[in-house]
Amino acid sequence: LPYLYLNTIEAMPEKHIVVVIDGEGWKAGAIPWLKEVAATRKYTTSTTAQKRIEVLRLAEFMTWANTTFK
Repeated sequence: LPYLYLNTIEAMPEKHIVVVIDGEGWKAGAIPWLKEVAATRKYTTSTTAQKRIEVLRLAEFMTWANTTFK
């Protein structure tokens, strides 16, 4: 997940990125860590700080999508 997060910052040109996580096979603390670094914009630079990265579980994504794309 650190590699995924760093790719969202450095390699993906989109200004708003939604990472959808599903399943239970993650190490303890992995998803909370990813949500925390995305929320605090950790490891961003002055040129990447404007990116909005959201990390959502599948159920959270469905709610977000239904609200956002009415």
